[in-house]
Amino acid sequence: MNSSFYNGISGIKTHQFGLDVWAGNIANANKVGFKTSIPEFSTIYAQTMTASSLATPVANDIGTGSHMQASTVDFQQGSITKTENPFDLAINGEGWFGIVTPNGENLYTRAGLFNRDSEGYLTDAVGNFLVGTVTNNIKDGVVVDNPVKTVDLGAPEAQSKILLEENVTMPPVPTDKVTFKGSLNSKPIYQITQDNSKIEIANKESFQSTIINSDGTTGTLTLDFTKVVPQEIDKTVWKAKATLVDQDNNTISTKEGVLQFNDRGAMVSNSLTSIDNNGSEIKLNLGSIYDPNKPNSGFDGLFSYHSGEEYYAKSVTQNGKKGGDLTGYSVQDNGLIVAGFDNGDTIPVAKIALYHFRNNAGLEQSSPIYFKQTANSGVPSFYKDKDGHTINTATISSHALEKANISMATALTELIIMQKAFDASAKSITTSDQLIQNAINMKK
Repeated sequence: MNSSFYNGISGIKTHQFGLDVWAGNIANANKVGFKTSIPEFSTIYAQTMTASSLATPVANDIGTGSHMQASTVDFQQGSITKTENPFDLAINGEGWFGIVTPNGENLYTRAGLFNRDSEGYLTDAVGNFLVGTVTNNIKDGVVVDNPVKTVDLGAPEAQSKILLEENVTMPPVPTDKVTFKGSLNSKPIYQITQDNSKIEIANKESFQSTIINSDGTTGTLTLDFTKVVPQEIDKTVWKAKATLVDQDNNTISTKEGVLQFNDRGAMVSNSLTSIDNNGSEIKLNLGSIYDPNKPNSGFDGLFSYHSGEEYYAKSVTQNGKKGGDLTGYSVQDNGLIVAGFDNGDTIPVAKIALYHFRNNAGLEQSSPIYFKQTANSGVPSFYKDKDGHTINTATISSHALEKANISMATALTELIIMQKAFDASAKSITTSDQLIQNAINMKK
């Protein structure tokens, strides 16, 4: 039997496979995160008619058809398109999103079509859960005390579903420390009397800060300073009075003290260190006491300046924080999911896992946009530095999606090539049939 029959049949089968692959690529051209498949073929085997030798330096081999060898995946990145959904995510660079199916199967994808389900979990369109490292900053809808500010990915196998709760409140943090910095102007101020003589009058300075109470209400703390006159030559003395009022301007408490500064303006003593706030203490940090063995001591808070010296602006900071309600979530380019509150504060909630494989080509394609780990791909891992911190080899864009990486021009061209090759293989069968028919007719 003429082997061209078998060659033609194998060609039809092979190029039908190629047609199927390229048609599948075209069918998925608008699927987010889709990766183009490329059909690969190989010769079944070659029949050696004449081996190469000194007499015949070129071997005489006849091919016996082809067959489909593999359908490899092109993992090049697709173009990025912008969207309105903050949970539409696109990876710029290498890496895979990790997802867990409702049945607990681990899959990997570049399709970042995520949103919150009815329970608040980040899922894709078919209900698979996005995974990452989740903080414990929120418990039962309330932000915990001293929430962590940074998140590093844990072990690849320890990633979990990401829950973004709907109703979250941040309780107020009451003020227990207020820090004052700046200069007290001790330059003498004189007043002219009726007899044209002059007398020194007391300098006055004032600082003010809003403080936060444990119930979330606010109060106002005022520090008034009055310079003692006349002054001694080698020091400056200021009387201080702290007044704390509630939001209705009712006085809660007052306290007085004395501050002394040396001839250079450094604070050498302070007797006003705290004030009562309905039973709780608010520390008043006016700066350190001067110590000649400690650099900047006596000048890191309040200090006194004289004529000709530079003036420093006043500043007051307090460590309290207003309570707030959740306004929404956002995703940063390092994969950190942050909760924002109407008091202006933010806290990290989770960090999206970005997996890597030693051999992407070894992944098993379980559907057009989902892949499975295999022995050939290697285990999923995170890139880490020598200290165990995650190395970001890619960024994650929010409000963005990665489009399919297929080139329609290439796909349509390959489809035409496969069609022509299919037709040619079919033609080789009819041609071989005609040759056999001619041979049979020679007997007539």
